[in-house]
Amino acid sequence: MSERVPAFAPLARWASPVYPQLAPGERAVTDVRLGGDTAVLTDRRVVVAGQNFEQSLPLAHIALVRVRFERIAADFVFAAIAIVVAMVLFTVASPARTFLLQQTVALEPSAQAERESAEGHAIAQGMQRLVGAAAAVAGALHAIGWLFLLVAAAKIALGVFGRTVVTVAASGGEIEFAKRGRDRALHEFIGEVGRALPGAGRSPA
Repeated sequence: MSERVPAFAPLARWASPVYPQLAPGERAVTDVRLGGDTAVLTDRRVVVAGQNFEQSLPLAHIALVRVRFERIAADFVFAAIAIVVAMVLFTVASPARTFLLQQTVALEPSAQAERESAEGHAIAQGMQRLVGAAAAVAGALHAIGWLFLLVAAAKIALGVFGRTVVTVAASGGEIEFAKRGRDRALHEFIGEVGRALPGAGRSPA
């Protein structure tokens, strides 16, 4: 069973990191901050603690420790979709606004007649206001398109920046956590975990 530990909670980097509760006599060897979460190596286990969770694996049960760097493909996919949406908005914005403004002008004679009439009907006036509001929305599509392009640029940057992912696995489960970029602290942490495993550094019989 694989359980993923969230390491990129919103505003996590400004939050106070959560530190796990250690058992009596348990000694912390090293730790690393993961946004608002903390991974800790003790003399008994590897434990990751966050605001609403705590997971751990005993050192004696750990079968695999691994650290890797990866680009984030989902960010590139999101950026590509955002760029396509922006291009569509740029394409339709001006024609849509022009068409709606033309409809507003076309409705003006009927709206003027209603304003001069004593019967109190305001259907054309209502339609004119509705079409005018739609034209205003169409005029804002350019700004929305630029917003999508800015989001796409940010996602591309995050995808290139990548993340360092740590996997600690045992026969009964797995803990995986990550930090943005190439993180030396995670490499050092996983090195300490490897050295702390039972039998590490022992000469073969």
